[in-house]
Amino acid sequence: MLALRDAAGVEQLALLTRVRGETATVDIGGQAQQLPLAQVAQRSDGGFTTFWRAPRSWRDEVPVGARGADVDWLGQRLAQLHGVPAPQPNQPLDAEMQKLLRDFQHSQNLKADGLAGPKTFMRLMQLGDNSEPRLSGAAPAVAAPAATAMVAGK
Repeated sequence: MLALRDAAGVEQLALLTRVRGETATVDIGGQAQQLPLAQVAQRSDGGFTTFWRAPRSWRDEVPVGARGADVDWLGQRLAQLHGVPAPQPNQPLDAEMQKLLRDFQHSQNLKADGLAGPKTFMRLMQLGDNSEPRLSGAAPAVAAPAATAMVAGK
């Protein structure tokens, strides 16, 4: 979701549904419109809200010492991306995994705080093999979400 200003300066909510080349398709008030990306940038203040299909075991923030399915998934993804062996299941998020996490966050221009929050999980999912819908190209079929999280930012 983006807030776009029209020619009169009135703010309208727009659902960004596709990006192809230099063109964005947005839905404003139930009407699909194609806009050049430059115009979207000009009409927006850069704020957005994204809806994200969270993993079934996801929690808002995974701290050091945490255990569970989300930590197992996190350890597997970080190990895969860093080319190291994956930790055994049900291991805590320890200093070694936190270092991999910080390195990953830094490499992706995320806040490198060593805490696995929504933006970190989103980026890990984007870089992995997942069935998450994309803004470009045809969206793959996806299963019903376990949870939906909302993240806002600029």
